[in-house]
Amino acid sequence: MSEPNDLIARPVAEVTAAHAAAAMEHCFQGYVVPVRTTAESWERRFRSEHLDPFASRIYQRDEADVAVLFICRRGWTSRVGGMAVAPDTRGGGLGRRVMRDAIAEARARGDRTLLLEVIEQNTPAVKLYESLGFQRTRRLVGYRAAPGEGEGEGPADALREVDPLELARVAHVEGEPELPWQLAAETLSAATAPARAFALRAHAYAMVANPQAETLTLSALVVPRAHRRQGWGTRMLRALAAAFPEKPWQAVAIVPEALAPGFFARAGWTRQEISQFEMRLELGG
Repeated sequence: MSEPNDLIARPVAEVTAAHAAAAMEHCFQGYVVPVRTTAESWERRFRSEHLDPFASRIYQRDEADVAVLFICRRGWTSRVGGMAVAPDTRGGGLGRRVMRDAIAEARARGDRTLLLEVIEQNTPAVKLYESLGFQRTRRLVGYRAAPGEGEGEGPADALREVDPLELARVAHVEGEPELPWQLAAETLSAATAPARAFALRAHAYAMVANPQAETLTLSALVVPRAHRRQGWGTRMLRALAAAFPEKPWQAVAIVPEALAPGFFARAGWTRQEISQFEMRLELGG
């Protein structure tokens, strides 16, 4: 199949956040999971994930946005934070072209590793990445809880609100090693309002992405090693449920499958149907 060659690849640095957000939403139309974003939420998300606006691209044909590629970078590692092709342009090899560009540019920068996450149920995308040499490293899953599930212990007034940066520092010292990009302490350290962080004594810490949302997202949960296996994680979930009653909860599908399945089950959370593969391409060095 011939690859498209009538494209302009504009660095994201050349466009506004509003343009980048609109291009992302347009290109992700019909995706397995609906993508809704605004200039503000786009900027907040990708700032925390260390988007490189000069390595990221918006592909255009006849001034229309037809594909997006968002590249996040830390040290010698790059990550595809998002790649999508507009619905009326799919099936012509553009996705492969975009990914080949990403791989070639990562090598040219001297990066050693290129990472991405792909929804497991998106079979064409999984096959594309595997055909380009990416290897599956682990499955990432998500969980949900109905409003009020787990209430009864850890009253809301036991929660102490803390600076999100304090939680990130605890996660850096006490968190699990080699967490996915979006759960890493480096990502958490960039969290700002509307995100809020809470502590139960100094025994458990949690971050809520946006307490005003209809469904609350648990962005982080950290129990220092000295207090593990004593029920503090469960108490934290129950305290959060009491503090934000009548709202459902979710932990999106970025949690390693083997990390804590029993913990979430005991707390009354159920696993979501959607899962992801974390994938890795070694670039040499």
